[in-house]
Amino acid sequence: MNTNLKEKSYRANFTVDAALLRELGERLVGKPHIALAELVKNSYDADATEVVIRFGGGKITVIDNGDGMSPDAFINHWLRVGTTHKQDAKLTARKRQVTGSKGVGRLSVQFLGDNVRILSRGKDQARQFSAFVDWAEARESGNLVEAGADVTDTSELDLIDGKYSHGTLVEISGLKKKWYIEDLQDLARELWFLKPPEDLLQIDNPDDVPDIFDVRLEGVTDKALEAFSGQMNQALKNWIATIDGELNDGKGEGENEVSVRFKSGEIFSAKFKPRKRFLEKAKFKILVFKLSGKQAGGIQVSDARTYFKKFGGVHIYDNGFRLPFYGGEEQDWLQLEMAHSHRLNKSDLLPRNLQVQSGLNDLPTNGRIFGVVKVSTSLERQTAKEEDLSSGRYLNVQVTRDRLIDNDAFEELQHSVRWAIDFYAMRSYEMRQRKIASERLEIPHTEEKVSEIRENLFQIALSAPSDIALKIDAVSSKFKELETLEHQRITAFEEERILLAALATTGMAAIAMEHELAKELTLLEEIRGELNGGANIVNQPKLIESLNAWADRTSNARKLFSPVMHEADREKRNEYNAKKTVSKIASNSSVLLREVQIINDIPLDLKLPLATFAAWNSIVQNVLINAVNAMLDSDIRKIKCSGEQYDSGGALYISDTGVGVQLDGSDELFKPFIRRLEIPEERKSLGLGGMGMGLTIVKMVADSLHCRVSFVRPDFGYNTSFKIEWD
Repeated sequence: MNTNLKEKSYRANFTVDAALLRELGERLVGKPHIALAELVKNSYDADATEVVIRFGGGKITVIDNGDGMSPDAFINHWLRVGTTHKQDAKLTARKRQVTGSKGVGRLSVQFLGDNVRILSRGKDQARQFSAFVDWAEARESGNLVEAGADVTDTSELDLIDGKYSHGTLVEISGLKKKWYIEDLQDLARELWFLKPPEDLLQIDNPDDVPDIFDVRLEGVTDKALEAFSGQMNQALKNWIATIDGELNDGKGEGENEVSVRFKSGEIFSAKFKPRKRFLEKAKFKILVFKLSGKQAGGIQVSDARTYFKKFGGVHIYDNGFRLPFYGGEEQDWLQLEMAHSHRLNKSDLLPRNLQVQSGLNDLPTNGRIFGVVKVSTSLERQTAKEEDLSSGRYLNVQVTRDRLIDNDAFEELQHSVRWAIDFYAMRSYEMRQRKIASERLEIPHTEEKVSEIRENLFQIALSAPSDIALKIDAVSSKFKELETLEHQRITAFEEERILLAALATTGMAAIAMEHELAKELTLLEEIRGELNGGANIVNQPKLIESLNAWADRTSNARKLFSPVMHEADREKRNEYNAKKTVSKIASNSSVLLREVQIINDIPLDLKLPLATFAAWNSIVQNVLINAVNAMLDSDIRKIKCSGEQYDSGGALYISDTGVGVQLDGSDELFKPFIRRLEIPEERKSLGLGGMGMGLTIVKMVADSLHCRVSFVRPDFGYNTSFKIEWD
């Protein structure tokens, strides 16, 4: 051991590799239009009322009329990575809640280009400065603290972009990518969402200066802007309901207030207390849409669905700027899609008195709503208790500035918004059921009118002379006969409609059987030929096997027609057992089911509404055949039949592994000759389908039985689920 060496102590400082610039800038942003959004946020925090984003000359320029910067502010804040001066300020001079807090947003500029020129003049400043940053040179320097900007301070005052006496101009050159029309459309969409749509969130007070904030694009093609803004404005006009909610003083004694307004005019309101007291303030507005039928402004239904699939959902805005993680069909932060996948019909959030049975059937998907939630993380920080600040239990954004931290405060925000959506679903379903019940009562219009006339005649007879009263009584008796005849007519009409549906189903089955019968006749000809040729049936086991198979298949084919062959099946009304009835119908239809696996998970005690077997055969057989046709090209061909019993009523589900059905607009499938599944001509002979009448028959019979039919979200492992529900 060498004892001649003496110990030497010294202090070593941290150094920062310049590669951190790329990590903080490019990798935290990920997309060019998000990088531009960061610059617009800086303009907002500088109290700008106007922002211009200009493309052209190989440059991207962002100009605002904000408070601008002094050279000292540029050096101490803009060039200082991770500065927290915005977090300390909390409010701008115009009383805006600041949006930035992490001090890394400005580094996103390098994601767009290698060079940036900054020109800024502070409000009430007698001087202005310009600065130039070469990001490539900064990264090559190796040490971040050695990187910097060339700053020029001047007393020559020029208007910013020739029109603003104060503000900031950021010019980015050495662009890293060429911007195509698709990129510009993405930018337009992102910038639109940065400023909440005015028709969604109206300014509470027009004189409130901090709300004045206008973003304009220049150098972007009219086609790109028109394609987006036109579609956006038109799509928003087709809402069927609005959901408004607000929470104030949530950390104190405040309550959530919710109002649901339907386009037909009905309004429902409710209040509820927060589950936790970690959220001070939130405000939201959600539009619900029906993406079927004729759309406002003449836009195509397919275009509207595509738009809402990509841009729908409920978006969160922090101090007026959208957090990009929230919104769109893929971001299910309110667990709407999860509720549909689990086929939930009861809310876990609403109290019992606000729920209706199966009410969550009207819960909208993310692709059918567009909403904005306004929060302020700076306000939440300002109103947080000391212990909540230290533990991070207040509403706050992650370092990437694209989403909120998942904590108690965020869970409270989720609860407030989802409670309101569940409340809408219950009221929507309740209104729909009332309408259905009303329409059922309105069917016998003639019978009601006759009864009204008889009552009027009776009142007249009371005050008429006796000879006139006798004549009125005679006329009234004729109206009574007419009333009885009308009642009989309505009853007969419903029975005839069910029988016609059964006959139509059987006729369609006969058409589908033509292919099967052709094969059977070919087999029979082969057997007859062998017998006529002197074949000994005793010594021909294969011949006997063929005869037996032919007899079995012929017997199965006859079962298709049994519901209309037997008088009891056609005319006798019973409360059939659901499990046994579906099993029998599936067995009778086996010749058309093409060896599809049928799983019968229907509860043993589930009873179907009073009806004939022919009626239920018309419904179930058509649904089964539709499912088979949807699975012609599926690797897994499986149908599951399930059900559930309600306190008063029940439901039957038939699910399959076929191509699936788009739930939005699926009501259109029940109209005559409407079909979404294209079946090749050579495949139509394999089963029913191709004419667009199967579901029309199903709905016609279901209406006569006072049942409701619809497509609903299927269970995991299945792509389509058909629901038959009754009270």
